[in-house]
Amino acid sequence: MPQNRIIPSLLLRGGRLVKGEGFRDHRDAGAPPSTARAHNAQGADELVVLDIDANREARAPDLEIFRAIASEIQIPLTVGGGVRDVATARQAMDAGADKIMVTTTALDRPELITELAELFGRQAVVLGVDVLLNDDAGTLFDHRTGKTAGTGDWLGWMRDGIRRGAGEIRLMAVDREGARSGLALDLHARARTSVNVPIILEGGAGTLDHLTQAMAAGADSLALGTMLVFSDNNLVKLKRVLAQAGHPMRP
Repeated sequence: MPQNRIIPSLLLRGGRLVKGEGFRDHRDAGAPPSTARAHNAQGADELVVLDIDANREARAPDLEIFRAIASEIQIPLTVGGGVRDVATARQAMDAGADKIMVTTTALDRPELITELAELFGRQAVVLGVDVLLNDDAGTLFDHRTGKTAGTGDWLGWMRDGIRRGAGEIRLMAVDREGARSGLALDLHARARTSVNVPIILEGGAGTLDHLTQAMAAGADSLALGTMLVFSDNNLVKLKRVLAQAGHPMRP
């Protein structure tokens, strides 16, 4: 029977973890290696770590932090931020990554997706798709400018990214990031009917009910940030509740 995934989502800034709301107002959220170690021990299925300033500052990601995190865990590690070329991606893999996530760097140069897929395989390439829910359709978002990316057609971009070689999608509802107001299930449903690769839904999880509702609606992979950082929840508790609600979870 297929199993669902709970994936902690960690944001790096200045050597520390941070968490904000709507991609703004970031607060300190702890030390990367010790936090990763705790998530690993509590049963995280995978880990996503993004260097959130690398693209804006036009630099490579913090490979030393990635390496320190990888040394603390035995679960798949997805890293991103500042990966503009194959050489940087290879360095990230050498530092312990299992997958590479590209978001704005893929917007700048879509052929990067294909280059990564040809080198590492489709299963190792995650396309980050950030969507603003400011109208019924939603618009593709570029966090560097705080504005719409390209034409704003996030569904078209997602399909193009998969055609180019992305094997997985991380779908972020920007408006709900850190807000704990509930996951964007309509957004996920539209994505699910458009593509046939795994989708990780992120943005808005705040309660146990939000998680059970999302999985009941077919969202089998959820990335969590604020809910694991600024609350009394932990992965052991979350996975137990989800399993009791009838959603198969990895031990």
